[in-house]
Amino acid sequence: MRKVFLTVVLMIFAFAATNLRGDENFYEPKTIHGELLSVATSENWWSGDFLTATGHGVAPENAEVNSRMKELARPVAMIDAKRNLAEKIGNVRITAEKTLDENEIEYVIDNFAAIVSENYDDRGIYTIILQISLYGNENSLASVIFPSVDKKDFRKPKKKNKTDGKYTGLIIDCGDAEISPILAPEIRDKDEKIYAYDNLERQKVLERGIVEYSAKNSGDDWFFGNIALAKSNSRAGDNPLVIKVSELSDDGTCPVISGDDADKILAENEISHFLDDGAVVFQSNRIRGMRM
Repeated sequence: MRKVFLTVVLMIFAFAATNLRGDENFYEPKTIHGELLSVATSENWWSGDFLTATGHGVAPENAEVNSRMKELARPVAMIDAKRNLAEKIGNVRITAEKTLDENEIEYVIDNFAAIVSENYDDRGIYTIILQISLYGNENSLASVIFPSVDKKDFRKPKKKNKTDGKYTGLIIDCGDAEISPILAPEIRDKDEKIYAYDNLERQKVLERGIVEYSAKNSGDDWFFGNIALAKSNSRAGDNPLVIKVSELSDDGTCPVISGDDADKILAENEISHFLDDGAVVFQSNRIRGMRM
């Protein structure tokens, strides 16, 4: 009878421990020589307007006065949050080859990171959530990425095209090609770029970036995979011009289109000015780093 009782007790403890660790709010601090290890989570930076990172801290093991536990745990949590946020910022590519360096990341965090929330719980764990805006104003990551430049006019079409004049935006359909999101992408034909940062007004880029990345709906249906999504997407509007990519260059970051398609885009833009407004979406079945 005693064996049965002990077995039941052990089963209850095992069940409780499993449920605790299955709770997303549960955190078990890990330390090496008293230093808290950071726990960073992956994030599709290109699918939102912010980068957010959480830091956890506990008082050092040699803390002598319980009343100071909260005070001592907070700076540990702040260091952890900044370290996690720095990792996320460092994973955001500006071009195929460029990211922010350590000094630039430190500057961004020190000047633009905001505390979203902080909490000290009854387990002695201090939690801080930091957030930085990707876009929106001069206090954003984009403000560091995009300096003021002389705006260049869009290239003139090389061939005359019959135009519709009613397009609200542009979707570059990459199909099954895996595109890699960056902050400063370009659209090119085989000869030269037709859409890039220096074609745009800096303030518009700071507000929402150069392009939007979008995962296509499942299935092969062209209507539901492109137009229906675009209609629900304020970036491309309800009547987008859809152009299929020829290839992706620069480590999958730069869509390359045909010369005829480039002329069509440029001719339509002369009437509708959707490129000037940055109403451009890169869409693919496969986006590098995308969480499924």
